[in-house]
Amino acid sequence: MVFPLLFALILALAACGSDDSLSDEEYFQKMDEIDKDLDAQFDEAFSSQDATATDVKDAFAAAVESAREQYSEVKPPEELKDEHEELLAAVDEFDGALSAAEVDADAPADEFEAVFAEDAVSAANQRVSDAFCAIQAAADEKGIEADIGCEDGGEEAVDPSTVPPVEATEVLIQDFAFDPPHIQVKVGDTVTWTQGSDGDPHTATATDDAKTFDSGTLTNEGETFEFTFQEAGDFPYYCEIHPDMLGLVTVTQ
Repeated sequence: MVFPLLFALILALAACGSDDSLSDEEYFQKMDEIDKDLDAQFDEAFSSQDATATDVKDAFAAAVESAREQYSEVKPPEELKDEHEELLAAVDEFDGALSAAEVDADAPADEFEAVFAEDAVSAANQRVSDAFCAIQAAADEKGIEADIGCEDGGEEAVDPSTVPPVEATEVLIQDFAFDPPHIQVKVGDTVTWTQGSDGDPHTATATDDAKTFDSGTLTNEGETFEFTFQEAGDFPYYCEIHPDMLGLVTVTQ
C-alpha cells in the first residue's frame, strides 16, 4: 500500500522539522546571554541606594523568576537535556527557598545577604551552582567558549588554612575567590577588601558567631571594605552570598 507508506514518511518529515533543539554552539551562546542578563538584574537589585532588605529580596526574586522563564524556553541539544532539566529543578528549589526566607521589612538593604546563610537557601544555592558547573564542564569539554554561570569553574573551593599565608593587607575579590586566600598581618593593621570586575555581588564576612567583621554587600567594581584587627589570632571568613568562597586572616603580635 503506497498511501500508508507515504503518509508515514510525511509524518516522519514533520517530526524532524518540529525538532527545534539548538546546536551546541547556539545552546551555550544562549545560556551565556541569559547569564549576562541575570548578572545585570542582580547588580540592579543590589545597587539601589534607598532600598530595604525586602526591596532587594523582591528584586532578586524577580531576577531569578525571569531567568527561570528564559531557561525554560531554551531547547537544549539532546545530550544536554538532563543537565538542563537539573538546572531548571535547581532554580525552582532556590526560588522556593528564597521565597520562604524571612527578612525584616525595615532592615537596610545589606542585611538581605543574611538569607544566604540559611540552610535551605545555602543548599539550594549550591545545587544551582553545581548545575551550572555541569553545563560549563560540557562546554569546556567541547572546546566551546562560554560563561554559563558556574561560580567555581567546577573546581573545589580552596581551604585557605592549607595555603601558606602571604604578608599583605589588600585582598581582591575576583572570579569567586579571595586573592590572596590567606593573608598575615600584625595587630593594628588594616585590611582592605576590594570588589573586582566579575560582575557578581560578594561579601567578606567573619565566620564567628559575633561576626567580628562584615563588609555587607559589595557590588560595584572598585568598592572597598576596611577592617582594623586589634588582637592576634586566626580570623576565617567567607562570602555569605557564595559560601564556597573562603578566606583567612592570620594576625600576629
